[in-house]
Amino acid sequence: MILYFLQGVPLALSLVALPGWLAEQGATPLQVGAFVGTAMLPWSTKLFNGMIMDRYAFKPMGRRRGWILLAQFLMVVMLVIMAILAPTANDIAMLAALCFILNLCVTFSDCAVDGMAVDIVPEGERTAVNSMMFASQALGVAVCSYLAGQLLQSGDVTVTALVLATMVAGASLFVSLFRERPGERLLPWTHGRASRECEERQQGAWGPILKGMFRSLLVPRTILFLLGTGCACAMLAFVDAVNPTLAVQQLGWTTERYASYNALINLVAAGFGLFVPVLLVRRFGLRWSMIGFFVAIAALAACAGTTVSTWQGDTAFMGLTAALYIMSIMLSILLIVWAMQI
Repeated sequence: MILYFLQGVPLALSLVALPGWLAEQGATPLQVGAFVGTAMLPWSTKLFNGMIMDRYAFKPMGRRRGWILLAQFLMVVMLVIMAILAPTANDIAMLAALCFILNLCVTFSDCAVDGMAVDIVPEGERTAVNSMMFASQALGVAVCSYLAGQLLQSGDVTVTALVLATMVAGASLFVSLFRERPGERLLPWTHGRASRECEERQQGAWGPILKGMFRSLLVPRTILFLLGTGCACAMLAFVDAVNPTLAVQQLGWTTERYASYNALINLVAAGFGLFVPVLLVRRFGLRWSMIGFFVAIAALAACAGTTVSTWQGDTAFMGLTAALYIMSIMLSILLIVWAMQI
């Protein structure tokens, strides 16, 4: 949950705080969309991250833990570099590049955490555990969005990056105190040895990894899963690109207000994510719960598109945005559970 909370740092910067700040400084929807698209691109490479981690690991520290600690360290380094370079709103390319690398670091941590969950969490507990992890991520986005929005009001990226770097460093130090499995090394230079489970599961060649991957991918159920997930993410990408300029330039919001509102939405989403997916799966099953969210999100998106010309004030924008985001968080939880089952 702590590691998922820390994912909120790059996500809040890439999807909420910096897009709102850029929009307030006069960036166009095209520029904001290009920034968001570039910053979030590493999340599309997680297949390769996973294969690398399945092939290489420092076994005395476990299959995933070494990757997690390395990724967290590099996140802190990138935030410090961002603070030193101190890009302005005119340096969109530099901001996009920094956030690209920051998200690249966190995708390795994300893959490692999910892989560790598959390894050590019993199947019957995965919905509950994923609900807690994603709720923690939503809480992290909420806290970091609010914090970054407040700090960016001064127009200074340096202070924002340093505060977030301190947060990541402190939480990562706490996480480093826990072993993946008993008897393993706490740090590379301490005593301990690889567990039997790690030795048996970690692959020593590329052949079995590639064979297993293609065998898993080239089945109708997996292809359908990937198509559905891709369509859902495409819709949410439009929302991420359009919302900052719509709120700031059309509705007259400030960066601080946009970030604070997103923080509130994420806080509510975290609360729903803790228990609603578990209850839905128990009542309707995993597949029908996912289908229900797909249909509901599509209906809300269509409603937003057909009624936007009649909006008075920002009430409709706030309601639709909140509903879309909260449902997308719960759908994401269910999609990850299904992915783990596949």
